[in-house]
Amino acid sequence: MNVNAMAVANYFIDLSTNSNVELRQFGLMKRVYITHGFCLALLDKSALDPRYDVVEAWKNGPVVPSVYHSFKHNQNNPITEKSIIMKVVGDKFKVETPELKDENIKRVAGAVWKRYLDVDDFEMIKMLHRDGTPWALCYVEGQNRPIPDLYTKTFYKKLARI
Repeated sequence: MNVNAMAVANYFIDLSTNSNVELRQFGLMKRVYITHGFCLALLDKSALDPRYDVVEAWKNGPVVPSVYHSFKHNQNNPITEKSIIMKVVGDKFKVETPELKDENIKRVAGAVWKRYLDVDDFEMIKMLHRDGTPWALCYVEGQNRPIPDLYTKTFYKKLARI
């Protein structure tokens, strides 16, 4: 299976479970985006699948809609179950749990997990809303506008140098 936002999200759920740290929807969405940003900057590759995943500037920051829709039923409760997907194989449906297998992206996600472990969800939202962030460059109230990977890559390259 290709790397995609759901595989990255499920990896964070594993990290959450293994660390015995609660993970909620906002925190999950922000960590997936930050991982994507650092992957673009450090690895020169995306942690998302462009066939299914896009980053959009929503009111509460950058969002990958597939992650939001897969976990919105949790509301503000801790996420304890991974997302699954259904695939068509021949004339049947197959249920799969997206799994992150790319070791380099796992390392980046692990570093993001450690770096932001003590940052609460609303601090992450504020952090991603600052002037000059990709979100700030793209957000228009009432619209969910795409955030180009070039903006995200450029921003996270600057952060990686700090």
